[in-house]
Amino acid sequence: MTSVRHFGARLAAWLVLGLAALVVLPLPPATAHAELIDSDPKDGATVKTLPDQVVLEFSEEVASPAFVDVTAADGTQVAAGDPQVLGTKVEAQLTADGPSGSYTIAYRVVSADGHPISGELTFDVTTGSAGAPGTGQTRATDAPSPAAAATTTDDDDEGFVSGHVEHFVVAGVGLIVGGLLVGLGLRARR
Repeated sequence: MTSVRHFGARLAAWLVLGLAALVVLPLPPATAHAELIDSDPKDGATVKTLPDQVVLEFSEEVASPAFVDVTAADGTQVAAGDPQVLGTKVEAQLTADGPSGSYTIAYRVVSADGHPISGELTFDVTTGSAGAPGTGQTRATDAPSPAAAATTTDDDDEGFVSGHVEHFVVAGVGLIVGGLLVGLGLRARR
């Protein structure tokens, strides 16, 4: 009878350790949010003239609609029309001219798991139009302003608990199974 009790205690200990390892191990990539992996122009790049378009590439497909605003340092908006979502890429056409100087690309997309992803990039243009305000096409969108855009995912919007539901479920199952096995071990002692 003693060997059965020792076996049950060892089994319970291994199960609890195994479930604890599941909680600590990272989740599979399918539950990860999309991340910006490339852009054209690249973040911090210097280009001679304003490109025809900006292209943002993400680590997984993103949903439509996507919001992309390209703004010069003087506030001139140079995005023309709505961005196109092409699987993992988002393309935004730009106006033909804009002032020289620094530009900010602010974006907001929705990843395949439904979480909003936003951020901003910058690039510089060395040769541009005269730089008079209003030379670019101004448009209002629901995209975040460059000052409000973050460079990481909006995990704060979803909260800690909802972002770690899988971990809590595994931990809860581990506690229940561990409690049952300990209870059975105590019951076998009687």
